[in-house]
Amino acid sequence: MLYPQLVENTQKLAPITEEEWEEFAPCLHFGKAVKGDHLSRPGEEAKYIWIVLKGVIRNYDLDDKGKEYTKVFRGPGQFIGSYPELLQKTPTRLFVQATTDANYLRFPYAAVIVMMDKYKSWERLGRILAEQNYLEKEKREYDLMHLSAEERYNEFVKIHGEMVESIPQYQIASTLAISPEALNRILKSRKAN
Repeated sequence: MLYPQLVENTQKLAPITEEEWEEFAPCLHFGKAVKGDHLSRPGEEAKYIWIVLKGVIRNYDLDDKGKEYTKVFRGPGQFIGSYPELLQKTPTRLFVQATTDANYLRFPYAAVIVMMDKYKSWERLGRILAEQNYLEKEKREYDLMHLSAEERYNEFVKIHGEMVESIPQYQIASTLAISPEALNRILKSRKAN
């Protein structure tokens, strides 16, 4: 198998056989992105999922005044895409953008559906990933309602670890629903302590 990291990460979630991976392998397309490259833009047909191999990729949106709102960041071994639009077969509403130089695998969501219909292990993988995304979304909503900006930043650092150093501060601020100035105050306060 060309991508042992992918196989290893998914084996932790579902017992996918080598034969099943060989069947799916032709659907995997390796790609590289330079920091700032867009892999997908609003209005395009939602049909792909990306697995980050190296670097950081994010989903974000713009309001009517051009202000960015980052939904999620994904690092090595993590999946990213416009999942609601994939399910609803509607054009994507979000940008998928490389926050850093990145390597990724891209595959069509339709190919995953074929594998889930054919193999119980793939159906299990899909269910577990959907559950993880749901729990992440619930945590984010709870944190936005109940935690202070500094507490949200601490949670962000705990979740994203080393990736934080490679993400521009204005993007971190946008995902925490605070201004870049507020994030700067938090960072200065942390350095002072």
